[in-house]
Amino acid sequence: MLLRNTRRHDVVAETEPTLGALLTHYARTAVPSHTYKLLQFGMPFALDFGLHGYWRAAAWGVAVSALGAWGLADRWLFQALDRVDRRTTLMRVARALAGTIAAAIPGVLLIRLFLHLLGSSPIS
Repeated sequence: MLLRNTRRHDVVAETEPTLGALLTHYARTAVPSHTYKLLQFGMPFALDFGLHGYWRAAAWGVAVSALGAWGLADRWLFQALDRVDRRTTLMRVARALAGTIAAAIPGVLLIRLFLHLLGSSPIS
């Protein structure tokens, strides 16, 4: 999308937001109950599928739940900007851990799917 500056008449290209920026904006502006639903839905889903032996579906449930936990922690930290105490440090660690889990599990599952689609190479 191109924007025109009215003073200088220069054309400036607006950069497109990244996935991280979109998720952060959603977590900070969404109704807290929507973010909590991800956390509330993901864990029973993961537990049920894990107990029945479907580990890939269980991993996706854990990833959805971790995304909800990341969103709640990010929203709490955004609202508590000037606080510097033990709880804030704990929430930062929880946000980093939940974000890592929410990003790593789908990454690993997609890499496994890609390798499965490649198939096995013949032995030469």
